[in-house]
Amino acid sequence: MNHVHNAAVFFMMVLVFALPTDGAVEVAGMSLVKIAGLMAFGVTALLLMMGNGLHALRVFHTAVLLYVAWVMLSYTWSEMPVPYETTQAVSSDQALKSNLYILMISLLLFQLVTTVQDVNKLYIALVLGSFWLVYLMVKDYQVTANTVRHEIKQFDANEVSVKLAMVIPLAIYLLTQIKAWWWRLLGGLYLPAAAFTILITGSRTGAVIMVLGFAGFLPTILRAGVLGKAASGLVMVVALIAVANVIPQKTIERIFSTGKEISSGTLNERSVIWANAYEEWEESPLYGHGLGSFRRIINPYNVDYTAHNSFVAITAEQGIVGVVLYLTVIGIVLSLAWRLPGDERWLLLLMLLVVVIGQMSLTLQDRMYIWFTYTLTALNFYIKNNAANAKYSNKVSLTT
Repeated sequence: MNHVHNAAVFFMMVLVFALPTDGAVEVAGMSLVKIAGLMAFGVTALLLMMGNGLHALRVFHTAVLLYVAWVMLSYTWSEMPVPYETTQAVSSDQALKSNLYILMISLLLFQLVTTVQDVNKLYIALVLGSFWLVYLMVKDYQVTANTVRHEIKQFDANEVSVKLAMVIPLAIYLLTQIKAWWWRLLGGLYLPAAAFTILITGSRTGAVIMVLGFAGFLPTILRAGVLGKAASGLVMVVALIAVANVIPQKTIERIFSTGKEISSGTLNERSVIWANAYEEWEESPLYGHGLGSFRRIINPYNVDYTAHNSFVAITAEQGIVGVVLYLTVIGIVLSLAWRLPGDERWLLLLMLLVVVIGQMSLTLQDRMYIWFTYTLTALNFYIKNNAANAKYSNKVSLTT
């Protein structure tokens, strides 16, 4: 059974590795994420037939199941039951599949990842996959380019910044907590590479959550002596000088316009979209307009955009019930992260805050990598809580 379990963990690691660049690699018309997911699902089914028990964290999986069930039920009253004319829109059928995928990953991780070492493997796989995304973004980038923002085909610049920023706390974990020097090196190399890539996207949201991600160093800095704190300040100054020299001036100006856009702008028309969405939500406040309907209900306002906010999108499509269920999932994982020991508590809380704040300007509630972060946090608590209980039981048995 060990060989079968190791094979399943391998396929899960491939799945996690492919999450940041989902769609970049296809085999026989299927993405690497889907291939690895199907293989992991198949091997997990084999493990169950061999007698491996089902594992779950009741409070977390109940909340996830209720949310996904409500979202899928909203398909029955959706005002967008067929593919929309605009290529940027997601049809209700595709949204159904996306929610099945997020339910699948929340269950699979708990069946296959059983030790702290397995969790560390997931961290490494995600950092490596994010490094691949960095490579795709920067391989054709010209430092001398005088552009406002850099983006490539298939990848939205704002979403790329969220993907890279949410991994920064995990890279800090590798750098500061893992003993093997090669994994520390991986974490150390990822940090400047991710920061550079986020900045060249010109994403204002990305710049904010990047700073939040780097706050993961705070516990280490606070524990350091005077020399350590001085060295940290020097590194920050050098980093700022480097940014000023390699990032185009127009990009820097765009990033620093964040405050002005929040105080007196429309957040790139987002506030207009949200106002229109509120008017439509008032027509069906409790259960919304149904799965995938946002583009249909916003179309009369001559708006050709997504909601640019996960919580607005859920409220418009699944109503108050849907957004309460989604916020319940987030509240649960935040509380579980808070109960973790040591620096990992701080780092996983920052990772969660990055994805939550990222969703305030982007529509990401059905992205698998978002739900991976939720599940990873719950899984960390589940494994460490079981380990602590086992250790306590051993102590009791030895003293009685």
